[in-house]
Amino acid sequence: MSRTYRRRGQRHEYRWVLRDSIWIEGVLVTIFVDAHSKQGRRVIARFHSDAYWTLRSTAPRWYRGIFEDRLRRANLGELRRWLEDPGHDPVFQARHRHSANWSWW
Repeated sequence: MSRTYRRRGQRHEYRWVLRDSIWIEGVLVTIFVDAHSKQGRRVIARFHSDAYWTLRSTAPRWYRGIFEDRLRRANLGELRRWLEDPGHDPVFQARHRHSANWSWW
């Protein structure tokens, strides 16, 4: 199912997307960008693109790679330890597809 079909008929609240902060004389001031201006259209386009991240986004690919490699190495270490000493009780860490995302946030 395409992303366009899934988002059909959705209405978006752009208030938090169009919000921008600037420093004025040492004070952080929040300003709102007009949605119909060039900058506003650019911000909305970036929000709808795949380059924009939200709290529902996944962890970056480089972090997921490091996380999964570390988990794989730990499990292989447990397996090797059990092969060297059959009396050792191996404890493997089960991988869930969201494990890296949960640790990222």
